[in-house]
Amino acid sequence: MIHLSDRRLLFFLIIICAILIPVTGICADTIKPPQYIGNTNNPYILPDGSGPGFWLSAAIGLVAGMLSSTIGAGGGLIVVPALMTAGISGIYAVGSEIFRLFLFSAIEAVRMGLNKRINYKMAIIMTAGTAAGGFAGFSLSSSIFLADPAGTDVFISTMIIFWLIIYSFIIIPDFREASHKYALELLRKENAEKEKEAAIQTGASQSTEEATPPKEAANSSKTEKKSTKDSALISFPDEEPWEIARTIRTMNFPPYIDFPTTVKDKVLAPEEELAPTNEEALDEAKKIVDLSEASPYSRIPVLPAFLLATVGGFFMALTGSAGIVLSFTVLTKGFGCVAAIVAGTDLVRLALSSGALTMGAFGLNGFINIYCITGLIAGTMTGIHLGGKAIRYIEPYRIKGLVSLVVVSVIINRLLALPGQLRKAGADISYGISTTLDQSALYIMIIGMVVFCGWLFYALVHDIIRDMKPTLDEEAK
Repeated sequence: MIHLSDRRLLFFLIIICAILIPVTGICADTIKPPQYIGNTNNPYILPDGSGPGFWLSAAIGLVAGMLSSTIGAGGGLIVVPALMTAGISGIYAVGSEIFRLFLFSAIEAVRMGLNKRINYKMAIIMTAGTAAGGFAGFSLSSSIFLADPAGTDVFISTMIIFWLIIYSFIIIPDFREASHKYALELLRKENAEKEKEAAIQTGASQSTEEATPPKEAANSSKTEKKSTKDSALISFPDEEPWEIARTIRTMNFPPYIDFPTTVKDKVLAPEEELAPTNEEALDEAKKIVDLSEASPYSRIPVLPAFLLATVGGFFMALTGSAGIVLSFTVLTKGFGCVAAIVAGTDLVRLALSSGALTMGAFGLNGFINIYCITGLIAGTMTGIHLGGKAIRYIEPYRIKGLVSLVVVSVIINRLLALPGQLRKAGADISYGISTTLDQSALYIMIIGMVVFCGWLFYALVHDIIRDMKPTLDEEAK
C-alpha cells in the first residue's frame, strides 16, 4: 500500500487546493468579475444553449479521451475545433477546454506523483513559464474578442492551423520512421523463417530444434505477453534523442537543473580504439573519453526549458491545446530526457498552469461554456478508459498514423471553416461558397474522428473476442 509520505507531493496538493479557493478579500478589489453577465449587449454574454447538447459534447469528449490515452496529451487539438464546428465561439471553446484539462491533468498528476515520476523543480520552472505565456495569450485573445467577437474566431482558427502545422512536422516524420522500422522488422522475421524452413528441409537437426521451441518456452512467452497486457499503468518508452540533445546537455549556459537523461556517449569499435586511422579520429576518441569521465549529461539549462513552456502556454491560451505532445517530444528528443519523468512533470505543469488560467482568466471573466462541460467530462472519462485498453492491441506505428490522420483532418477543417468565419467578420464572401465549405469542414472532422475511434474500437473488440476463445490445448483436452 502506497502512503502519501512525500512532502513534495503534499506541497503540490496544497498548491492545487490554493488554486481552487475563490478570489476574495484584497484580490476582489483588484480583479473584478463582469457586472452584467447575461446582458445581450455585453461581450461576456453566456451561451444561449443553442450550441451542442450533452450527447454531442460527450461524443467530442469521447474522442478527446481516446486521443489522450493514445498520445498522453490532453486532446485539446480536437476539442476546440470540434466545439467551434458545432457553433460555439472560439474563446468559449478554449476556456471550456482549459477547464477540462485542469480537472484531468490534476488527477493524472497525482497518479504520477504516487509512482515517483515527477521532477518537481522542473515542474515549477515550466509552470511559471506556461502561466506567464498563458496570461499573455489570454490578454491578446480577450482583447481581440472585445474589439471584434466575430474576428476572434478567425484569429483562433488561424492559430490552431499554425500550431498544428508545427506539430505535423514532428508527428508525420515520426510515423514514417516508425512504420519503416516496423517493416524492416517484419522483413527480418520473414527471412529468418525462410532460413529455418530451408534448414529443416535439408535435414539440419539443429535448425529443426530452433524452429520448434519447447512447449514450456511457448507457454512462458504467452504468460509474459498476457502479463504485459494486464498492466494497468501506461508505459512511456524512451525516445531516441536527436543529435542536438548532446549539445544542449553540454552547453555552458547556467543556471542548470538535474534531469535523468537518455543521451549516451558514442562507443568506438575495438579497431578504432586500438588504432585510430588519423589524427581527427584520435582527437574524437579523446573527446569522447573526456565527456564520459566528466558526465555532463545529467543536467540541462533552465532557460531553454522555461522558454519552451512559455511558448506552449501562449498557444494554449489561444488554441486550447496544451502543447503537451510538442513539449513531450522536444524534452525527450531535443533535450534527451527520460520519457516517464517527462510525462509526470509535464502533467504537473499542465495541472497548475491550466488551473491558474481557469480561475484567474477564462473562468473569472465568464469565458466558459457551462452547457457542454458536463458532456465533455463524461465523454473524456469514458474515452480515457476505452483508449487505454485499446492501445495495448495496436502497433505503435499505427497509433502514430491515426494521430497524424486526426491532425491533418483538423487542419483541413479549420482551413475550410475560415471563409465562413471571415464572412461573419464582414468579409465580402458568397454565402453559398461559405456554407458549402462549412459543410465540407464538418464532414472532414467527422471522418477523421470516426476513423480514429473506429480503429480503436475494432482493435479492442477483436482482441476481446480472441481472448475469449479457448486455446488449442484446452480444445484438445
